[in-house]
Amino acid sequence: MTILSSIISIALAFVSFNVFAAEKSDSNFRFESVKTLDEMRNFVRDHFPLNTPRQGLRTVFVTQGQATLKTHPVEPGVEKYIYDINLCNYYIWRWNISTDYDQAGKLLQAYVNGMIIFPDGKPQRVVPKVAEKGKKSSIFKMQRPRPEAYKGESSLGYILFDRDSDLTTIADQAILGAGPSRADPMDMGRLITYPESDPWRSIFDSDAAERIVPYHGSCTEVENHMQRHKASQAK
Repeated sequence: MTILSSIISIALAFVSFNVFAAEKSDSNFRFESVKTLDEMRNFVRDHFPLNTPRQGLRTVFVTQGQATLKTHPVEPGVEKYIYDINLCNYYIWRWNISTDYDQAGKLLQAYVNGMIIFPDGKPQRVVPKVAEKGKKSSIFKMQRPRPEAYKGESSLGYILFDRDSDLTTIADQAILGAGPSRADPMDMGRLITYPESDPWRSIFDSDAAERIVPYHGSCTEVENHMQRHKASQAK
């Protein structure tokens, strides 16, 4: 073997090792490891800057994270990755990572549970709060059923504005709702308000995930914590 061929062999081995190491590292992504909305926003911002290829996000969130992929029914280049966690039957936590891509499949904007990530990316759509010409707008009090959370929040309430009063046309809708800041039944954090969010990108959207994943911690500990909390509130 010549010196040149030896150098090439070593270089190729080095490259192969680093590719393998990167793939192994990326394969460790799990939605359950992210506990807060801020953590997920930072993860998306740090790992997927604008112009990231679509396949990069799909690999992490869908292939590795096992989220359900949904493409937008009327807007090309728009998709989301949804993942539900059953927090010991007290709350069904939803991760809704939604994305906009250009015609080449490069990232234009990303959202976490309806909250925009990149200020310098594609602007967020703003729905005018007036009726479409020749139609009547409506405000609906809505409920997102979550029957699996029979010990706690089995239904999520929100307000929906619809410019043409037709719930089947989803591009002219905006919602006002709220939810917890932490995916942890021992500490759900603070109440986060989602003002004027796109329903399809939100925690209230009606699309079903392929599965509802059980909480990875101890539900016995959670139940004991809840009982202690109830006892302290009763005093």
